[in-house]
Amino acid sequence: MKIFRISAVFILVILILFCTENRARATVIKIALVTPEGSTWTKTLHKMAEEVRARTNGEIEFKVYAGGISGDELDIIRKMQAGRMHAAGFSGVGLGVLLPEIRILEAPLLFKNYGEIDYVKEKLYSEFAAGFALKNYILLGFVEAGFVYFFSSSEISKPDALKNIKMWVWQGDKVAQTFLSTFGIKTYPLHLSDVSTGLETGMIDSFYSPILASVAFQWHTKIKYILDYPMVNSTGGLLMDRKTFDGLSGKNQEILKDTAKKYCAELVRLTRRDNDEARMALRESGIKFVLPLKQEISSFQDSALKTYEKNIPEIYSRELFKRVQEIVKEYRETHK
Repeated sequence: MKIFRISAVFILVILILFCTENRARATVIKIALVTPEGSTWTKTLHKMAEEVRARTNGEIEFKVYAGGISGDELDIIRKMQAGRMHAAGFSGVGLGVLLPEIRILEAPLLFKNYGEIDYVKEKLYSEFAAGFALKNYILLGFVEAGFVYFFSSSEISKPDALKNIKMWVWQGDKVAQTFLSTFGIKTYPLHLSDVSTGLETGMIDSFYSPILASVAFQWHTKIKYILDYPMVNSTGGLLMDRKTFDGLSGKNQEILKDTAKKYCAELVRLTRRDNDEARMALRESGIKFVLPLKQEISSFQDSALKTYEKNIPEIYSRELFKRVQEIVKEYRETHK
């Protein structure tokens, strides 16, 4: 019995040491999101984290910082550069800080439907991934927030109505600033976290957003009208700093990339579904969806062309812009 007890204790010690060693070998990836806990983004990310942990036998774990507790996207980038954060889900704003040409995916009125967007992203994925790699980031997958609409507390379907509103623009987002100002809209720069306060105090009375995002951040409770005309595709992506990624084993790198790709695709599907559901919910809440007048649409198209020219070559090259146009044309010709 004494020998048995000694053996049992020895085995227990070995098991404890083995488990401790496994925990010590785990790579903890800190990942940030500006979207709140409970949103489709964070729910999907938690599922991805669970699957990665299971498939790597606990060698990769995620610690999720959601709801903007790590700051806005510019703050998150600074923390990633300092090694205090390892990965993040970004909108086009954050992606564009690191790789400006990615904002070609948010050129106004360039895309008519999701099919065109998916086709362009598929064709250019490797090129964009290589661009991020040169900046020491790994593109794990594209996501999106959906098409962007104009929201306002005042009627916005009348001639020149957009010239009289006070529109929020994401502070530091030169692309959105160019887009809105070219459309003749007065803008007021604010951080994402300050939009609700701006709407409450009257500092702004309008904002641009995908329909789902307006609900997630509760901005829709402070407006009465939506201009029912999609202006921009709001892109997004999941990035990881290259140093952390390179520190993983080759096997775990493949597991992470494979799982991330799967959940990014799922997030795109869920986001599109949720945008449709949010649209119905806003209609039922009494918010009025108004259509622009024909002359306004013509004006929007002219302004979009001017916006493209203003963004060339500072944001994206003319060559890239023409290639995207050709890819969209190719898609339209094969999907008539």
